[in-house]
Amino acid sequence: MYLQDGGSGAAPAGPTFTGTQRLSIEPAAIPDALSAFREAHDRVSRKVQELGGLPVRDWAGDPVSGETAMQFTERTNGGGADSAMACLTGYQEQLRNAIESLESAHADYLAIEGTNTARWGKYD
Repeated sequence: MYLQDGGSGAAPAGPTFTGTQRLSIEPAAIPDALSAFREAHDRVSRKVQELGGLPVRDWAGDPVSGETAMQFTERTNGGGADSAMACLTGYQEQLRNAIESLESAHADYLAIEGTNTARWGKYD
């Protein structure tokens, strides 16, 4: 039941994203954003490591459990684009890119602010 439409009908369509996505952030908020992205990256990195070390055994030693273990391994750690490992490592890379972008923006901001401070300081 969806209350938005009075309790009937289909679920509302989710957002559709196309093209390059951008994050706008105030320069003063960059350190807190960096902290949040680093924490998320660390958590995802731990999950990637845990998933990579996940033992998948042939539970019953029979052909059925052997096939199930093989499919589970493929779905979890396989090379397919929709495997859990591919999804997590893709997200990990997106977080790493966001961190690098924020670090670069922060360095640029500090350089500009330092230059502005030096310029205005000589007029005091």
